[in-house]
Amino acid sequence: MSKEHIILVMNLGSTSTKIAIFNDRTCLQQSTIRHETDESFSNYNDIWDQYNFRKDVIIDFVHENGYKLSDFDFLVSRGAPIKPMNSGTYRINQNMVDDAKSRKYGNHPCGVGCAIAHDLASELDIKAFTVDAPCIDELIPEARYTGWKNVYRKSWYQALNQKSVGRKLASKLNKSYDELNAIIIHMGGGMSIAAHHEGKVEDVNNGLDGDGPMAPERAGTLPIGEVLKAAYSGDHTYEELYRMVNGKGGLFALLGTKDAREVERMIADGNKTAKEVYDSMIYQIAKNIGSAAVTLKGNVDGIAFTGGLAYSEYIVNGLTEWCSFIAPIHLFPGEDELESLVDGAMHAVSGDWPIQEYK
Repeated sequence: MSKEHIILVMNLGSTSTKIAIFNDRTCLQQSTIRHETDESFSNYNDIWDQYNFRKDVIIDFVHENGYKLSDFDFLVSRGAPIKPMNSGTYRINQNMVDDAKSRKYGNHPCGVGCAIAHDLASELDIKAFTVDAPCIDELIPEARYTGWKNVYRKSWYQALNQKSVGRKLASKLNKSYDELNAIIIHMGGGMSIAAHHEGKVEDVNNGLDGDGPMAPERAGTLPIGEVLKAAYSGDHTYEELYRMVNGKGGLFALLGTKDAREVERMIADGNKTAKEVYDSMIYQIAKNIGSAAVTLKGNVDGIAFTGGLAYSEYIVNGLTEWCSFIAPIHLFPGEDELESLVDGAMHAVSGDWPIQEYK
C-alpha cells in the first residue's frame, strides 16, 4: 500500500490567503483568511513587503490546527508570474523565486506564495511544487502577433482552473484531455476565454492586462485612441491608468461595485443602466467565445463556464442565448484551486506526470 502524504497548500490573493491541509486528495482543514480590514496589511507599499506577514499567517494556521511544519511531506503554492512555462507540475526552485522577485514578468501575491513555499521547504528538506502556473504558454503563432513591431500577445490567464476544468470536461464527455476541443470561460474578477485544442490552449485573452471582455474589475479591450488620449492628458499617472484597467475597471468603474450579486439586485430594482452594462459584459464574453470557435475551426466538443460568476443564472442564461448554437454548454461553477493544486502535485509524486524544473 502506498504511503499517504500530508500536504500544505497555499494560494495568495490580493487581499486574502487561502490555506489548506490535505491527506493525499482529502482536505482535512481549509481556511480563507481575509486581510481587507487588517490595518497593518494596508501599510504595505509592495506585495513583497508582505512576505513575513503572509508567512506568519500560514504558520499560525498550521499550529492552530494542531500540526507542525515537520508533519508535511511536501508543500504546494499557486504559480507566480514568471517566464512562459509548459503545462504541468514544477518544483519551486530558486530560479523561479528570483524571477518572481524581479517583477520582470509581472507582480502578484502568488509570487510571494512561491517564495514562502520554497523557503519553508528548504528549511524542512522537502519539496515545494506549483501546478499550471498562469504563465503557461501554448499559443499558436497566429495568436501572438500584434500590429506593433516587437510587441506580442502574452499568454497570461487562470491556467490552473482552465486546465482542471478541461480535464473534467473531457472525462464527462468520455474523452482524454488530449482529444478534447473545447472553449472554457473562467469568469471571476477577471475573465479568460480559452480555446483548448487537443490538450493545448492555442489562444486566450490576457485578462490581467485588460485584453478581452470587461469584467467586475477589469476594463477589457479598450479603444486605443481613447487610451492614448488619457495617457497623454497629464491627468493620470501610469499606476492610476493601470488600476483603471486592472482593479478599478469594468463593473466597478461603471456601476461602483465589483459584486455581481449587487448588480443583479440593481437590475431587479429597475436600474436600466445596470442592465445595459451587465448585458454588455455578457455580450463581450460571447463575442470572445465566437473568436475561440474560429480558433478551433468550428470543431467544438463543448463550452464550459467556470469561476465564481458561473453561479449566476442571469449570466449563464444570457451566454447560452448568444452561444448555444456553437456547442453544448457545461457548468463547472467556482474554482477549486486548492484541490487542483493538490491533484497536480499528487500526479507528479505518484509518477503520472513529470516533475519539471524551471530554468
